[in-house]
Amino acid sequence: MRALDVDGVRTVAVGTVLWAITFVVLALFRDDLDAQGVGWWLWTCLAGVGLGLLGLEYTRKRRDSIARAHLYEEANREDEPVPAEPEPVSGEPGPVQTRPHPEAERVAPQPEHEPVLLRPEAARMKSPPEPMRAAPVRAEPAPVRAEPEPVR
Repeated sequence: MRALDVDGVRTVAVGTVLWAITFVVLALFRDDLDAQGVGWWLWTCLAGVGLGLLGLEYTRKRRDSIARAHLYEEANREDEPVPAEPEPVSGEPGPVQTRPHPEAERVAPQPEHEPVLLRPEAARMKSPPEPMRAAPVRAEPAPVRAEPEPVR
């Protein structure tokens, strides 16, 4: 089974359309609504349409942001290991060899690590921003209060 509408765009769009249809229908009976004292229903529908349009914009931006995050993760994903050469048919095991991805480029080795291989498109991507860190809070010393003079 597949999940239904995980980004919410369709759900918000359908809700907004329903509010708009209800607004039109109630607008046709505005005099009757006012006579019964429920004229506010019309304006509730209009508020539903307005909030639905805001929600539609929010869910679209959210959907696009999620798609960009998936693309970023895909571009920075580690390469799959390259399979070793098949063993010789003679029955004697041959040396196991690994070879780098043909499109990989070598990056200068880090001081304590092996050389890192990156795909060309991953090498060009910017890294995600560093999280913000709060500035240290310096406590100000409390002002010294003088003792009140006794009343004589």
